Amino acid sequence: MALFEKKNCSVCGAKIGLLGGHKLADGNLCKDCAKKLSPWFSDYKSASEESIRAQLADREENKKRLAAFKTTKCFGEYGSIVIDEDARVFAAIEDSASSLFGERKEITDISQIIDRNPDVIRFDQVTDVDIDIVQTQREEKQTVNGQQVSYNPKHILYMYMFYAVIRVEHPYISAIRVQLNNDAVQIPNEGERLRNKIGLRLAEYLLDLPIRDVRTTEKIYNNNSLKDVLLRNPYSMPDYSYGFKCTLRNREGIQRYGYYLLMTKEIAETVRQMKSAPTAPAVRIEFPVSYADPEYGVLDLELSCALSAGCALGEDFVKTAARAALIRELQTLASERCSYRDLPAQEQRLRQACEAALSAAQIRLGAFSDLHIEPDENGRKKIALMEKGKAIAAMTPEEMAKRMAEAQKQAEAALGGAASEKPAGAAEAPKFCPNCGSPTNGAKFCSNCGTKL
Repeated sequence: MALFEKKNCSVCGAKIGLLGGHKLADGNLCKDCAKKLSPWFSDYKSASEESIRAQLADREENKKRLAAFKTTKCFGEYGSIVIDEDARVFAAIEDSASSLFGERKEITDISQIIDRNPDVIRFDQVTDVDIDIVQTQREEKQTVNGQQVSYNPKHILYMYMFYAVIRVEHPYISAIRVQLNNDAVQIPNEGERLRNKIGLRLAEYLLDLPIRDVRTTEKIYNNNSLKDVLLRNPYSMPDYSYGFKCTLRNREGIQRYGYYLLMTKEIAETVRQMKSAPTAPAVRIEFPVSYADPEYGVLDLELSCALSAGCALGEDFVKTAARAALIRELQTLASERCSYRDLPAQEQRLRQACEAALSAAQIRLGAFSDLHIEPDENGRKKIALMEKGKAIAAMTPEEMAKRMAEAQKQAEAALGGAASEKPAGAAEAPKFCPNCGSPTNGAKFCSNCGTKL
């Protein structure tokens, strides 16, 4: 039956167990190969074998990008977001623990997680940044006469998890969702949290309570209300903070809540600012390059592209560094027997080569586009000549004999026409000598008297 049919991995060829691996659009993938993919990748059913191989190759190139990563900011306790503001890139991990029972640790530098090969993503690939605050709650009850009864007012335990959601335009990642707090923020509250109520809006107006919007459904209530300033001792707690009624029991929880709100706000502002920051003006580079094509041998190609990279050393330095990186990567592609026709499809790989080379010189690559790689005039002639030779070599003996016969007829017709033509103005030689009358036999002088004919 097809249900128990043995399967092999389309990438490495390994056998896949009955319940193991993943189903691809045109094949299967084993667990070992799946572990090498991005932790943020999940769309196996739509992925082809070719796209999986491309992702695995890019994951290897990602190690080079990590080597050039310079950490400027870090966020999160459970998962982490690490940012390189100078290179305008970031990386993220879902869990700081390296294994199921591993100990979570504070991430302060990319070197702490470089062995996990987190994807390095450019800020210009970010499409949106959102903050997701998940709230759960349960009522706390007291025991009276052996029975569980509610407090008056009710005591409600609120629990919050904070997530940063970054959506990207990436070859194999659509979104990154990072849990920021290690454990839930717990806030025991007397009564329901004040939020989106008519009475609260009135209190905001009468007491001049400053508020700010984090999301459409979330409001932050500042401690420093007008009532606190006028009627309270500066060292006493305010009545409400972030909509919770302040008590000694929930003071620490409210402080943690505010801490993560500020963290999420800074993450959103940092990514949005870096995403919208102006980039350097684009420059165009054009140069010839010799390429060892697996089919046509060494071809002379013309390469051109547009890129932007801010550099104090000047435009010429950027062009030289980018050109050297592109030539090295083309040599690598030639060693992998990549046809010259497939080079334009390697734009992402060529961009990454430029990016790595410029990052090593502390230069940030902004844009890389409008790539054109095609043979020059000599290259086109060589390709046409070799294609003609292939066409002749593909002929059958009958076709070759017929082609030779036609060529021979054309040559004979050309030679016959040339022989029948006489030079203009040429006089016909006399058949008899005009001096002595002896036959000339076509000679230039008479054989009898020596007269010039």
